[in-house]
Amino acid sequence: MEKHEQVEQQSAAQPKLGILLSVLVLVLAAFMSVLDNTIVNVSIPKMMAVFGVGTTDIQWVVTAYSLVVGALVPITGYLGDRFGYKRIFLYSVILFTLGSALCGMAWSNRAMIIFRIIQAIGGGAIMPISMAMMFRMFPPERRGFSMGIFGIAIMFAPAFGPTLGGYITEYMDWRLIFYINVPIGIIDIILASIILEETRPAAGRKFDFWGFLTSSAGLASLLYGLGIVADKGWSDIEVISYITFGLVCLALFTWIELTIEEPMIDLRLMKNGLFSLSLAITSIASIILFASLFLLPVFLQNVSGLSALDTGLVLLPQGIAAGIMMPISGFLFDKIGAKWLAVVGLTITAYGYFLMQSLDVTTAYSTISAWLIIRAIGIGGVMMPVTTAGMNTVPPPKVGQATALTNAIRQVSASLGIAWLSTLFSQRVTFHMAVGAEQVNESSVAAMQTLAQAKAAFMSSGQSVQQAAQSALSYIGQQVQLSAIVRGMDDVFWVITIVTLLAIFLAFFMKDVRKKGEKPQAVIAE
Repeated sequence: MEKHEQVEQQSAAQPKLGILLSVLVLVLAAFMSVLDNTIVNVSIPKMMAVFGVGTTDIQWVVTAYSLVVGALVPITGYLGDRFGYKRIFLYSVILFTLGSALCGMAWSNRAMIIFRIIQAIGGGAIMPISMAMMFRMFPPERRGFSMGIFGIAIMFAPAFGPTLGGYITEYMDWRLIFYINVPIGIIDIILASIILEETRPAAGRKFDFWGFLTSSAGLASLLYGLGIVADKGWSDIEVISYITFGLVCLALFTWIELTIEEPMIDLRLMKNGLFSLSLAITSIASIILFASLFLLPVFLQNVSGLSALDTGLVLLPQGIAAGIMMPISGFLFDKIGAKWLAVVGLTITAYGYFLMQSLDVTTAYSTISAWLIIRAIGIGGVMMPVTTAGMNTVPPPKVGQATALTNAIRQVSASLGIAWLSTLFSQRVTFHMAVGAEQVNESSVAAMQTLAQAKAAFMSSGQSVQQAAQSALSYIGQQVQLSAIVRGMDDVFWVITIVTLLAIFLAFFMKDVRKKGEKPQAVIAE
């Protein structure tokens, strides 16, 4: 016990260089993990051609990774507490790096899926383990800036992934998407083994088998059900079955965790009002963040006709803006707390989405990037300060469980947001298509004039009267569909704006509870 306290005192007195290097190690691993979620999507068409498979088979390359990550997140707190956070971090990065190398060598779609599962076993633990270690490294009054640096991985990687993936796929070998992780992972493993100090394992803690089984099955089933909503709709029997099974498992998990002495995740943490409020606000922020990241590429590629690389370039500035804003918001959090950062940040976010509801086919790409930058500045001022404020109220022995719970809820929120808003988008497109079809009829003078002009244009290009009439009708139908897509997208941005206003209301209930004087726990070597 005395030896451990001496290590903690020595660790607290380490030079700033050691602190910076340890932060770099954790951020680098988290960045790789988050980046992998978005960079792979761009190369999916290339994999289909190489492996000779269809959409249904190739989708499991993405789905398998997401399901394994979701299933493993709840157990990360137990593993860190039981075996030591440095050990679990190293194993996670090793598995992720090995999985990346194997994915780069994959010779078939089945092999790729198996290797992606190996990669996911490591990648799923990296984010919650890294976050828990960051909280243990710093006392509450210094966590804001450090978590702001850590938040760069969460905000910048999703925006940077499509750009990097598009460039590699278009101009280089698509397998580099996976191989690029190998040298970075090796460097991170070496640095981590030298710099990070092991935390004291809780040797006597029992493994909550039934809690692990119900949480893993529940989250995997729920995430899969939400993931197929966009294609099949909420009323599909497969969607209902998976979501229902997932919710039942999670209800059993809740009952188990509240009735046993040593739960895998102590759900009594939810009795902490500030912690629960921070989860609610960051959940809403995840919904509005990832849903727009999912919908905008649809508009830019399917409506504007941009390539994957050009789409990534339009989205990239927002990632840079968020990356710059995260440490700034963390620094401000250490000075003024989270409440007003959340209120102002969410207000800026709502304004950004309010601007985006005027999106049209004629909107300049620079204007879209500017709107996204405004939104990114707002979100960047919210995510980590609110998360840190809630985590600061968690007892130190429960930090690992709290980070696991935070990451699990954030992942479900993002999936729920994508499922909900993509469905809403489809419904609004259908609605506007019907309205447009009603307006384009023989009683509409404007429609008939447009049809006549289009017919004349096609005839002037050499088509016969019958061909020109068919081409004109096809052209009008395409314009109606295009208009419906744009209007549907604008409707979704209106809804996101309203949801953001709800988050602003919740932010006013935030309280700044920042205790000073708490010693950081040992995670830095001498």
